[in-house]
Amino acid sequence: SRARLGPPAMAPAAPPGASRTLVTLIDGDCALCSAYARVVSSLDRAGVVYFETQQSDVGRAVLRRARMPEDLSTIVVVEAACGDVRGYVKSTAVLRTFAALGAPWNAMGAFLLVPRVVRDGVYAFVAKNRHRVFGTNGGRCALPDAVLRRRMTRSLPKELLDE
Repeated sequence: SRARLGPPAMAPAAPPGASRTLVTLIDGDCALCSAYARVVSSLDRAGVVYFETQQSDVGRAVLRRARMPEDLSTIVVVEAACGDVRGYVKSTAVLRTFAALGAPWNAMGAFLLVPRVVRDGVYAFVAKNRHRVFGTNGGRCALPDAVLRRRMTRSLPKELLDE
């Protein structure tokens, strides 16, 4: 993971016309994670966010490409723009996902100004209790509504898969 002190800087926006890809990798057995993916999908009118589970072959390949470990205790977001591939975890991953959705949801990016230790403290509390409070999906991925199925089965850009 990217260990830095203070709030992370937003990665520079891709130049006009350049492609930018964002993949949100979740724990496929987590009911809260699946609900999060459904909410993001419903807000993502432009279809800019891809979804994969960390446990899937494609999800593992994306994690390897971003040099991120498989860690089911956190959401992982992998962004690719102009050949640069970066991974983000915990609260930063959530906020970067919302920032990619456009207005009004991108305003949540302002929370990146809150010190990471505070944001990730709240994230850790929720993550620690998510299975107890929200349950699991019984060992199966609970993502597939029609929109999510389309976004999970479309081909990811090769720049996000193993080198």
